[in-house]
Amino acid sequence: MTEELFLKTVGMFMLALIRFSGFFILTPVFGESSIPMRIKAGLSALCALIVTPHLLANQNLPELSASGYGIMAVREMTLGFCIGFVILMVMASLRLAGQLVGMQIGFSFVQVADPSSNRSLGIVAEFFQMLGTLTFLVIGGHLLLLQAFFQSFDLIPLNKLQITPGVVEEIILYSRMVFVCGLQIATPIMGVILIGDVGLGIIARTVPKMNIFQVGFSLKILGGLTVLVALIPHIGDFIKHLLKLSMGEVNTVINLLI
Repeated sequence: MTEELFLKTVGMFMLALIRFSGFFILTPVFGESSIPMRIKAGLSALCALIVTPHLLANQNLPELSASGYGIMAVREMTLGFCIGFVILMVMASLRLAGQLVGMQIGFSFVQVADPSSNRSLGIVAEFFQMLGTLTFLVIGGHLLLLQAFFQSFDLIPLNKLQITPGVVEEIILYSRMVFVCGLQIATPIMGVILIGDVGLGIIARTVPKMNIFQVGFSLKILGGLTVLVALIPHIGDFIKHLLKLSMGEVNTVINLLI
């Protein structure tokens, strides 16, 4: 191996490693804080090692200054962040839906430690997040995401990444799904609780001596959990739909970065 080929190989490997590092830091399942950084670094190095022979055969390392390579490294890291952020929005919308549902049925008092975000979450929000993660794994979302990321090296060669205002605008518009999808998931349960509150208000006016607060708290939990159990199959289908939309958005972002 000549010195030129050795330097080219090392350069290609390092740039691919940086791109994969941004991907594994933010992507759901791979980017959980419960996974040690050494494992994330090892996965990034393994994927970079796999893709390096393909890069050597099809791409050339540009001749840049030290500052130019620094800017190039930042761009590669940004690409990994963008793709991971798109999928992360699905999990954020599920957490929001869980927080809204938990607040309505009275489970917001029950907080559990979430190792993925290092903060406390409501028990319903944690349940929704676990359901989303399991669905993501069952439908093979992690494999599809890795495949799309490997293909990004052909669609966006090294030093060809262009971060335009259109990309930023697309990601900002896509981030609205956190609120829209979170409300869509939580609305049926919130609607049932609202109807129950109206009924309890009428009962409180007609039977003033009844301890409506104690009765209402129990009925909210019972009604909310009943509707939640009934909606679980539909919520699972909705999560699958969200993940498919996210995979389509990943392809859109990659095409905008070309």
